[in-house]
Amino acid sequence: MNTEILKSIIFNVSLLVLIAQVLARIGFVKKYILHDRHNLKEQVILVILFSCVCIISNYTGYKVNGAYANTRVIGVMASAYIGGPLVGIMTAIIAGTHRLLMDINSFSSIACVTSTIVEGFFAAIYSKKVKKLKYDSTMLFCLTFVAEIIQMFIILLVAKPYELALQLVSSIAIPMVFFNSFGMVFFVSVFKSVFVEHEQMIGEKLKLTFEITERCIPLLRTGLYDEANCSRIGDIILTFFHNQGVLFTDTERILSSNGNLAKLSWNDKKIPEIVKQVLTENTVCVKENAPEGDVLYDVLQKLTAIGAPLTKDGQPFGCMVIFVRSYKISFQSDIEFVNGLSKLFSLQYELSEKDKQKELLQKAEYHSLQSQINPHFIFNALNTISTFCREKPEMARELLIALATYFRKSLQTQNTFVSLNEEMQYVNAYLQIEKARFDDRLEIEIDILGDLECRMPCLILQPIVENAVVHGAMKRRHGIVKIAAKDMGDKVMISVADNGYGIEQEVIDAIMENKIDSSHIGLSNVHRRLLLTYGKNHGLEIQTSSKGTVINIYIPKS
Repeated sequence: MNTEILKSIIFNVSLLVLIAQVLARIGFVKKYILHDRHNLKEQVILVILFSCVCIISNYTGYKVNGAYANTRVIGVMASAYIGGPLVGIMTAIIAGTHRLLMDINSFSSIACVTSTIVEGFFAAIYSKKVKKLKYDSTMLFCLTFVAEIIQMFIILLVAKPYELALQLVSSIAIPMVFFNSFGMVFFVSVFKSVFVEHEQMIGEKLKLTFEITERCIPLLRTGLYDEANCSRIGDIILTFFHNQGVLFTDTERILSSNGNLAKLSWNDKKIPEIVKQVLTENTVCVKENAPEGDVLYDVLQKLTAIGAPLTKDGQPFGCMVIFVRSYKISFQSDIEFVNGLSKLFSLQYELSEKDKQKELLQKAEYHSLQSQINPHFIFNALNTISTFCREKPEMARELLIALATYFRKSLQTQNTFVSLNEEMQYVNAYLQIEKARFDDRLEIEIDILGDLECRMPCLILQPIVENAVVHGAMKRRHGIVKIAAKDMGDKVMISVADNGYGIEQEVIDAIMENKIDSSHIGLSNVHRRLLLTYGKNHGLEIQTSSKGTVINIYIPKS
């Protein structure tokens, strides 16, 4: 073995490792390397960089019998592993072409060009597997070893005369096959360290995510997603994660802004384009610029926005946007941070609302049972039944059955959702007793098609009907209560109307704000349960005047 060839190969491998150390510390190179998918600009830059590495290998190669012992294979194959198949193939073509132009009359030039391009395609084929195995050293060594063996066979097959080709392969085979294989491991390991550092950074961000969530839990448990709460959460995020700003929005407007954004005056607090995209796609989005006229146009001149949806039952109800400096090497760790934080926040909000819904359901059950076992109610019902015992025993029997149904339905609330038909059985039992009690003074009209079906929260309709009877219709000499259901395509509208004297606006406001006293607690609970179950714009719709009140509820079919 020629020791000069050996020294040259070792020197060239060392030189390439040194070049890799320099490249791996350059910001934009690290940024491109960390991207899973490269755009055309990044691919062109990576092709240029690795082509330069290959050209350096060509020039520093050791001349042997009219050919060169070199480390070109390292640059060619590494370009495919790091930049992807297309980068590897283009680098191989450029490196091979340069080798041809260096010494176009050499007997081995065509063989070297051919082998270089073959090595590029060979590396391109295995590039995804190499990435998947996280640049495993054994695999890198074996692939380079095989590629160099292939190169030796190509030289023997293509280079003429055969005697010179055989002499060349005998001289360069061992040093190039073995030391280039080791060189590939060392060269790629330098770039691999960039990935390792990046993964450590992501790990730190995820740890930070849990710390922030832990601090925010008292605020999240309230279930309040308003300006004050969002502002406090933003301050906590900035305390742990020293970014440039935090923005919270609902589906229509900006709720809070912290950090460098706090000084900005928002134009009517309209949501920016990135928020619209996040809410539409229901996924994390990154924006490095904004269209002119957007509320973040000036902000994104220096900063980059990373937005993530806040969801309940898979549907976004708001958006969190975190701003970072645009010149950062990679946003991947920040994206993971924002995505993880938004998911944890969403989970906490969802759990909080589930707890509130459970609590309200329990309260509804409690007040329902309380009203049923009220001695005054029992006295009235039994007194009504007793009057029919002698004169109309069959009617008394029916009323006892209705009363039993009423109590049984009150107790059977383990099912969160019931059909419209099941809910109406409970309502009809109540109305049958009240109709018997008030006789001709109370008129009931029900307009519900038999085939109209939807699922609704249990005990949701009876409190509305009871309010219409007790606080509405029975305030007049002749009271009328109308119950109707209408198919509206994707939802069902259920209306309960009475001809009473109406509800005061102060009472309606108190119901909507959950500040009602015991006289209308049933309506307040129904309103809150509807909001928690179906979301904004699905609470009670109350229309009232001196001629009566109409209460509408909208139940989605799905």
